[in-house]
Amino acid sequence: MSEFKYAICNETFQQVSVEESFALAKRYGYTGVEVAPFTLANDCRSVDRATRLAVRAAAEQLELEVVGLHWLLAKTEGFYLTSPDLSVREATRDYLIALAELCFDLGGTVMVLGSPQQRNLLPGVSYDEAEGYAAEVLRGVMPTLERLGIVLAVEPLGPQEGDFM
Repeated sequence: MSEFKYAICNETFQQVSVEESFALAKRYGYTGVEVAPFTLANDCRSVDRATRLAVRAAAEQLELEVVGLHWLLAKTEGFYLTSPDLSVREATRDYLIALAELCFDLGGTVMVLGSPQQRNLLPGVSYDEAEGYAAEVLRGVMPTLERLGIVLAVEPLGPQEGDFM
């Protein structure tokens, strides 16, 4: 038996429920799943405690590890990591904090920040400025991540997918 663990994002199985996506992941040999928040709700803050516990239980019943969350800002509106607008950065920070709480409730320990459409450079914003804005947002999330024991991983993207990080 392999010592390696393999995980897949549940959004790979787009046309089925979260529970069915977990069953497919298990059937195909995965030992873990990443959950795309938009597969639970358009806004993670609307996912109630009962639903969070049910999703976690569905994974545990199949002996799957919920590794964490992926596609953190995908299919959201009003959030942007590198925005020059302070209110947008604050909203993004607050949403990432809510995502950390969701991740914790699901049993996850890693949040993967891909979401190129919510982190690319905006017109008129230099790379250095964007880096400063992103650092500000992420610094605001760090106390929650530390308290919950969650790692934030920034997914490196190629130039065909994004132009920031």
